[in-house]
Amino acid sequence: MKRIAVVLLVLAALQGVCRGATTLEGYSEFFGELNGESRQWRFNNPQFLGEFRVKSTPWPNTEGFLKMQGLSNKWDNERWENFFFMKEGHLKYRGQRIETYIFSGQDRFWLNEPLLNIVSNDIIKDDDYGPKAQGVRVDFWDTYGVTGTAFYSDKATPYRAVTDTTLPSGAPYALPPNAIDSENYMSTDDYRGGRVKRSLLADRMLLGSTYARKDYGSGEREYDEVFAFDCELALGDLIGPLRPLGRVTLVAEGGQNISGWVEDKEPYGWKVEVRDVKYGPLSFIGSLSDYDENFYTLGLARGDIWDDNDYHGHYLQMDFRVPRKEINVKGWRYRYKPHHFTTNKQPFEEIGGEVYVRFQKGFTGKVEYKKHTNKDGTWPGLFMEIAGENKLVRIRAQYRIRDIDTDYEVTAYGFDANANLTDHWKFYARLLTVDEKTEARETVFAQIQYTGWSSAEFFVEFGDAGASWDLARSDSFVDHNSSAVTARVFKAFLRLYY
Repeated sequence: MKRIAVVLLVLAALQGVCRGATTLEGYSEFFGELNGESRQWRFNNPQFLGEFRVKSTPWPNTEGFLKMQGLSNKWDNERWENFFFMKEGHLKYRGQRIETYIFSGQDRFWLNEPLLNIVSNDIIKDDDYGPKAQGVRVDFWDTYGVTGTAFYSDKATPYRAVTDTTLPSGAPYALPPNAIDSENYMSTDDYRGGRVKRSLLADRMLLGSTYARKDYGSGEREYDEVFAFDCELALGDLIGPLRPLGRVTLVAEGGQNISGWVEDKEPYGWKVEVRDVKYGPLSFIGSLSDYDENFYTLGLARGDIWDDNDYHGHYLQMDFRVPRKEINVKGWRYRYKPHHFTTNKQPFEEIGGEVYVRFQKGFTGKVEYKKHTNKDGTWPGLFMEIAGENKLVRIRAQYRIRDIDTDYEVTAYGFDANANLTDHWKFYARLLTVDEKTEARETVFAQIQYTGWSSAEFFVEFGDAGASWDLARSDSFVDHNSSAVTARVFKAFLRLYY
């Protein structure tokens, strides 16, 4: 499929050069790194990256797009590696009631499912520093009142196979058993999925259905398959006495796992949510959910979703907007209990509250307290933030205590600032420090950027941007077990646009 898609894209681009509007653009980037992690500074990893994008409209309602990249990279083993490859591309047709894509290297797998999320585009897009999957997507609308989406994807990604022992009981291995310990196993996973919905009663009722399947082997039962039905009702518009409470939307979705590896009972899952409930300054949202063991399948849903298997629970949230003040108060509680208590399956709950205030002259403040309880204990946390900005600078300061009054208590202080030094020079800095009972650590990231050129940009960075990407909420750094510190690395980028 990938080869066919590439051929079609190239043909579309060539046709566009002759007959239709065609644009050619791209950039070239020079990158160099000065690394001092080994306490001896050395120039490391110089590289050149070029990207070219062609967009063509060879015929009415038709679009071809192709993105190519070339990379010349000097690795640590002193060898030059040169690559030239297709990054992404698509061929698109849009009619009055239909839009189709043949694509490669793009994420076009979202289905806008309301509650269960039985299929996650994060899984299907085959992301490794950017989507790698290829396939076909069709969207249609206003067809006898029905709107829908369908896709088919073929993934062929080489990887080193490993045994995954964290899967739900009865689920297939993440890799087929005959691939274990293989050095160059080639996955040939096929995905297909779709969703249809119909609006009724002047948009006061919405009915929908979602389906997804993954074939991961050649055996008769080697596939994941799940379907679901959903309904949305605007009770506030349908029931007169509820109108003072707003739209009062009731959403319900239920599904079933009919995968080939399911041997006995086919697992069910459902969730019901009430939202858009307002009374004066108060608003409310609440939900109930229940998932059988193995309802979510690893081949279609991301990990934080299929961890809900074998649980039932609820979520409640209340918001209060203080009249005539820029103050929002929020409180929430959720609790989940397993159907069967085991070593790994135990109840957990969280309660919390937040106060958000907007001050004069562009300043805002936030205070949040929450307490999470699971089988290992109770884990309270406090978070505070104050931020402000004007035309020249934006600043933000944060304070956080994680796991209060436990052996794992950690205190974090975060600060970042974004300043326009001149019309063409911009500066950004981020500082995160962590205090533990036995040590203190910090990470610093800074960037200075020059924007005075009309078709180029230049910036220099120090540190690791990923270590403090969410400031005091960067749990990978603000963790009792972490030992990370400031990365002693300078990086320089020069990017030229054309």
